[in-house]
Amino acid sequence: MKYSIFKSLLILIVFFSSLLEINAQGSHFFDFDQVDHYSTDISTQGISDIEYQRKKNSFEYKKISKKDALFLSILRNNYPEKIEEDLPKKLIKYGFKKNDIDKKLYPEINDIFSEKNCSDNLESLCIPTFRDILIFRKKNKIIGIAKICYSCHLATMIGTEKSIRNFGSCGDLIKLEKIMGK
Repeated sequence: MKYSIFKSLLILIVFFSSLLEINAQGSHFFDFDQVDHYSTDISTQGISDIEYQRKKNSFEYKKISKKDALFLSILRNNYPEKIEEDLPKKLIKYGFKKNDIDKKLYPEINDIFSEKNCSDNLESLCIPTFRDILIFRKKNKIIGIAKICYSCHLATMIGTEKSIRNFGSCGDLIKLEKIMGK
């Protein structure tokens, strides 16, 4: 009798733990087999210089080029708003460098890019500059993009239906920053 109760409890524990594992796996933002990391080290002053280009020997401002406008949109805004297969080429064109990520780090990255119940309630008072961009791929096709600003503790993502509200909390942004070598 005791053995059958113990056996039943063990089966229940295994069953519920497998349900929890399935639920945890379902909370990942992206189902990927490759992650590409692009970064730029442009300074805040460098960005300001692009934003406020003055006419030669004048205090008047000139209109910035389309190339500079797109570069600023990548750094400061939610560009791109949808997945663009040519984004990596654009990033290289605008001076971003592609950094290789060891595949051994993918499980940790997958854990960081998942829904979390915890929240650090970090508020940011800075203007985000997205100097780090992660492109998630599945079978060589871009399935998600994450733009990160480590100084403001902010991120913007496309390609996921999951809630990114608590992304980076519970020390995850610090872990990601270390993984990316920042």
